[in-house]
Amino acid sequence: MRTKDELFRAAQREVAAYRQQAVMQAETARRAAYAAHPALAEADSAHLRAGLGLAKAAALGGNMDTARAALTRAEEALAAAVREAGFSADDFKPAYRCPLCEDTGMRGGVPCRCVADAARRLRRDEINAASPLGLCQFASFEVERYSDAVEPELGISPREYMGKLLNYCRGYAAKFSQNSPNLLFMGHTGLGKTHLALAIADAVLEGGHDVLYTSAAALAAQLGREHFNYTTNDEWLAACQEADLLILDDLGTEFDSSFYQSTIYNLINTRLNRSLPTIISTNLDFNGISNRYEERITSRIYANYSILRFVGQDVRIMKAQQAFRKEKERGNRP
Repeated sequence: MRTKDELFRAAQREVAAYRQQAVMQAETARRAAYAAHPALAEADSAHLRAGLGLAKAAALGGNMDTARAALTRAEEALAAAVREAGFSADDFKPAYRCPLCEDTGMRGGVPCRCVADAARRLRRDEINAASPLGLCQFASFEVERYSDAVEPELGISPREYMGKLLNYCRGYAAKFSQNSPNLLFMGHTGLGKTHLALAIADAVLEGGHDVLYTSAAALAAQLGREHFNYTTNDEWLAACQEADLLILDDLGTEFDSSFYQSTIYNLINTRLNRSLPTIISTNLDFNGISNRYEERITSRIYANYSILRFVGQDVRIMKAQQAFRKEKERGNRP
């Protein structure tokens, strides 16, 4: 994962590469046309000489009117040569991807929005590579897979309950800001915690905010490599500390150590002090969290996170069972 600065620089390099490619393609097209049409090449050379003549007249005090007239005639002759060769003036201009800044990455002295778009795309690529599902959408969250039988503990069915939870997550993403609450997604495996976290990530990214996703296991492994200086210069901890929204998935699956306990405390505490929202998901219950993590960590989480409980049956098992039944109905299973 890259910090915001690293991501911005990567986006700038990508936009600069687009410009270089566009200029090279235009130059290749121009050379091919001039090779096929010598008169066109000669008209371009005459236009260049006329331009230099005007510059010389301005510098040495020559006859400017005569030089301007010569340049005008050369421009008209070049335009006629281009038409006669079957081209238009635009055929030799670079085809920039961004018409606003012509792939310079700057517009009016500030970064162009194409750089922000490139940075967002690069971040999406990172999340898609790091997450088991890739970025998800709220529309693909299948509430109908949850039971519609009322559960006494809930007072409603898991389907209705999860529908309400889905709507809450939609609203959270739509109104996301630095003042958004921290969320703790709790529930056993296969209930849609990662799906909804990644759907929030997708929507928040689209809203122009920076989002980082990592599993707790991947974070612990990477932080260990950075701490002991094994292989990498990537600043995962710095990136996690500064992201507008951090999603820490599957808390409790990582290799535990005193170093990790200290680091995860510092990460959670730093983000709380900076008022940067975090979403944590875990398969652990309250006892599991309390038994695994130091009190200073659990107290920060319980006091500063809104807890969203996920209920129902493992959706992945249900999908597998449904697929098995369909195969059996087709006669492909005993």
